[in-house]
Amino acid sequence: MSETHVPTVDEFFDATPELQIIRQWARARYAAEWAVFGGVLLRVAATTGPEVQLPGVIGGRASLNLLCAFVAPSGGGKGISDKVARLAWPAPIVERPIGSGEGIAATFVPPKKEGIEPITKAIINVPEIDTLAGIASRQGSILLAQLKSAAMGEQLGQANSSEATTRIVPPHTYRLCMSVGAQPAHTGVLFNDTTGGTPQRFLWFHTTDPNMPADVTPDPEPLNARLPFWRPDADGVIEVVYGPPEITEMIIGAHIARQRGQEDALDGHAMLTRLKVAACLAILHHRGVVSELDWQLSGVVMEVSNRTRDWVVAESKKADRRKIRDRAIGRAMGDEVVEDRRLDRAKEGVLRWLERQGELPANKLRTNLKANLRDYCGAALAELVDAGQVVQIEVERGTRYRLPESTGCTEVQGLKPQLGDGVPPVQGVPLPALHAVTDAPNGTTQKTARQWIDAYVSRILDSGVDTVESAKVYEAGQVAGYKIDNLRQAAKSSDLISVAARKGSVTVWNLGAGGENTVVSAEEWLTGWLRSTGGWVKAADVYAAGLAAGYGRDTVKSASVRAEVAKRGQSIATEWCVAPAVVERGA
Repeated sequence: MSETHVPTVDEFFDATPELQIIRQWARARYAAEWAVFGGVLLRVAATTGPEVQLPGVIGGRASLNLLCAFVAPSGGGKGISDKVARLAWPAPIVERPIGSGEGIAATFVPPKKEGIEPITKAIINVPEIDTLAGIASRQGSILLAQLKSAAMGEQLGQANSSEATTRIVPPHTYRLCMSVGAQPAHTGVLFNDTTGGTPQRFLWFHTTDPNMPADVTPDPEPLNARLPFWRPDADGVIEVVYGPPEITEMIIGAHIARQRGQEDALDGHAMLTRLKVAACLAILHHRGVVSELDWQLSGVVMEVSNRTRDWVVAESKKADRRKIRDRAIGRAMGDEVVEDRRLDRAKEGVLRWLERQGELPANKLRTNLKANLRDYCGAALAELVDAGQVVQIEVERGTRYRLPESTGCTEVQGLKPQLGDGVPPVQGVPLPALHAVTDAPNGTTQKTARQWIDAYVSRILDSGVDTVESAKVYEAGQVAGYKIDNLRQAAKSSDLISVAARKGSVTVWNLGAGGENTVVSAEEWLTGWLRSTGGWVKAADVYAAGLAAGYGRDTVKSASVRAEVAKRGQSIATEWCVAPAVVERGA
């Protein structure tokens, strides 16, 4: 491939024979080719001594110390790519597990005993990033600070009062490379220090390969791990040489951009990282001078690394959103448990009071319940009546309740004369006056709420009005002595009423036979939605769907009682389903 041609990601491993060998090793051992390349690059850097440095275009010389993160959704694959990288670049390298920040410095402190060779080159291996996170979270931990210093080749360690515990490693006297295996959701230990520059100092590689071939291929020959022939300068430093002049120009341009605050926080160290990659590519190809092809290939590596890093950030955000949703569902389920328990206790209280006193109105039952159960009295009565455990009785002044086995009714008050007159006007047209009716001479009882609603609507229609606000009808019904819950149930079952619109808390009805609802009630929505799921659904998911459809939690819960929703389970495992009777009617 000509050096004037800028290679793409797809062309990267065809660019040189060495890169082709790395890909052959990856395919022969069924490893992700980019992860194997990252492992080889890390080992190339760790093979060179600390005296090999990048020239000081800006400030002083820079270190070739390299940090790499190997990521996958499940966290798997890093061990495989590590092993394959060792086979591809078979140079002897010291590898150590991660320790504390002080432990990193201790790796390179000269030994006290004579005859023991000091360690100047090592790879710190972290198979699971959770280990790194655990150490970094300890109180007083200096691990991340030491890693950032190590990536720059700066001084490591600390001075203590005791010489035995003092560990100081001078700058550019050690070669430290780090390999970290990570799952995207667990990379917070690095990305939480974005402003501190920790994630920018890493190269990022996937340990999975969606295009991995299944063909059986033989192992190739390992790469030649010999280093280029270098001649140190007077102070013993070997400077990597930048061949193309554009490299120096880009270094200066990137520095000026950083000084002017024009770079993204995650790209603050991009230029230095790319220079390290270019230098390691040159060394991989046994050169001490970074060629134009090395520079172009380093750009491809940075593109892959940045793309992987962006994927990690996106996956981390998804995981955070899932955690927030799970916590919200957990809280909703917890609320569901508390409410269900209180509702059950309210039902038990209602039954006890009816057993004691025979028959009571709703307001008396509510007062008799404990303060924290009173808000559940209405729902408790509705469920008990629906289950046939309590009988609902319509009387002149509202509704009373008794147990099914009870006989007879307690005496109720008669109507007060002032309740018979005065119905509020609707749409500017006077509504017909309608009075509550006492028992007829032949022994028939007063009209039911449904009969009252139909008669009232008929009189409105006779006056030439065919729309009305529901609140005004309910107000007239209450004046006539009917309870609001009974009026609402009567309106829903009336053939003369259909819902035309809802404006906030105001519901507008169309009046007349044959009308159809143009607004779906909470019960209709709930029944339809549950039927569409085809089975049992967690209550928390129902509430979430209801909220998305515009129905609040209390509305959905009340609708579940009226819509004949079947429930099963306890605590957070409560599930809802359309009751069989409802399914049959809708079939």
